[in-house]
Amino acid sequence: MPINRDPSTPPPVIGKIGPYTVFMTPPATPKPPESPSAVSQKPIAQPPVLPPPQQFKSVASSEQGGSVLGFFKNAVTKVQNAHSSVDDHLVRWFGLNQSKYQWALDEYYEGKESEMKSVEAKEMPGKVQSV
Repeated sequence: MPINRDPSTPPPVIGKIGPYTVFMTPPATPKPPESPSAVSQKPIAQPPVLPPPQQFKSVASSEQGGSVLGFFKNAVTKVQNAHSSVDDHLVRWFGLNQSKYQWALDEYYEGKESEMKSVEAKEMPGKVQSV
């Protein structure tokens, strides 16, 4: 590692940060400018203060312009959300989401699959089935 012989950079100092011992390099001292005219003293322009952006109502939260259709749509949505919430609470209350009832769910879904396959086979008697 080369040694920096620049006089503006001080040597690192050993210090502690929490439980760690670290080398801390102090910031370099800046060299003063040779002449005051070399550095132009422009005032720093502050950015203008702007008002916050305009807020728009979301389409989902509006009532479709106050129409009857919008009223019924919102009512149906609220009923569906309440029904879903009640279903979840009842399933938890009766313990139907536990693994000891998994066999009943598996049997139900297997029955639906075999029923769907038998319906498809009856609907297409002209086609040859692959075995």
